[in-house]
Amino acid sequence: MDVKSAFLNGYLDEEVYVQKRHGFEVKGSAHIMYKLKKALYGPKQDPRAWYARIYDPFHQYGFTRRKSEPTIYIMKKGQDILLMYLYVYDLIYMGSCAQLNDDFKVSMMQEFEMKDLGLMHYFLSMEVMILSSFINPNTLMKC
Repeated sequence: MDVKSAFLNGYLDEEVYVQKRHGFEVKGSAHIMYKLKKALYGPKQDPRAWYARIYDPFHQYGFTRRKSEPTIYIMKKGQDILLMYLYVYDLIYMGSCAQLNDDFKVSMMQEFEMKDLGLMHYFLSMEVMILSSFINPNTLMKC
């Protein structure tokens, strides 16, 4: 899933000031600085603000973040497991239960404006293939 305008969802925990870009200035106000209330694409604080913002919904949903790789989250619910990888503003997730996958997708789409990209076919220029011999579709429905 792709989070639309992801960095605009972040909240800044420090004061950040910006000027209007060249060509967008209003005559006589080129010296004016603007204090950002929320993250904006461009400042170096934006990715950190985004990752801090998305942590809370993941945590509330029951995910724990891996210490060795802070962009990987795992949620266990009884015998079922849901793995989620956050890559900048894309969420890659898979689980042992179709209902768990669907519930997670709906929950995230309620929290953020997102686009469901469907099954993953490419990631970081690598082709991804789902081998049906390793997956029993019947086990995905039992949860």
